[in-house]
Amino acid sequence: MSPDGNSAAWGAQNDPFGEDFFGGPPEEEIRATAERVLHDNRDALRHFVELAIWGALDQPEHLKGLVTLLWHWKDVDPKWVAEASFMSVSDVRDIAESQTVWDFLCLCCGVEITVWNRLHRIGLQGRVGDYCSDIAGDDPPAKLLCKTCEEQSNDLVEQQHRLDRERYQALLGEYRARPYAERRQTKEWAIIRNQILRRDRYRCRLCGEGDVVLHVHHATYKNYAAERLEDLITLCSVCHDRFHFGSAESEAS
Repeated sequence: MSPDGNSAAWGAQNDPFGEDFFGGPPEEEIRATAERVLHDNRDALRHFVELAIWGALDQPEHLKGLVTLLWHWKDVDPKWVAEASFMSVSDVRDIAESQTVWDFLCLCCGVEITVWNRLHRIGLQGRVGDYCSDIAGDDPPAKLLCKTCEEQSNDLVEQQHRLDRERYQALLGEYRARPYAERRQTKEWAIIRNQILRRDRYRCRLCGEGDVVLHVHHATYKNYAAERLEDLITLCSVCHDRFHFGSAESEAS
């Protein structure tokens, strides 16, 4: 209770979910930094592309091979290659496309996959690399399949997703129906509770006390049984009582 006996006023003055609850630089500042890094790195890459091409201008076959390699490099803008080699982008494309560098076969049936353009070819090569390094998971990416195999794969994936959604909703519904006191005894709640306590450094977010009994308080129950980190906060037993407007008892979570 606040000194004037108004617990509601106390809660308004000690809002643990204020704008500064989760700190960090503003989003626009982070984006500006990312854009600056990207711009600087692209400038550096363009500089070395130009040096490489200028060194091959008097060696036609060398230049042809270099132009082809750079054409297939995702981070290299074809305009850089064209300007440095004193050609048009279409000339660069004709040179690069006149030589077969990569072929792609459907990973299921072996039919050759039609490559539509430079970006499509680069994307296919990246997906093959990811799949071979286990980044893409166990199943072949749909884009590395022919049209028929892709449709079959997409249908199977959708069926699996539908099953997973229905199963998750059924399990969540059963879990939400359990009494709250029973849920607090589960390993799942222990994991969540410990995570919140660690995040808040084992201190009440309102009064800052740490050497006291600590509760994990729900700011909202809209995600109950599937709580997000921002839905929960650490409060001591005293502040927990005050947060509930002076309730005589507050059930520890």
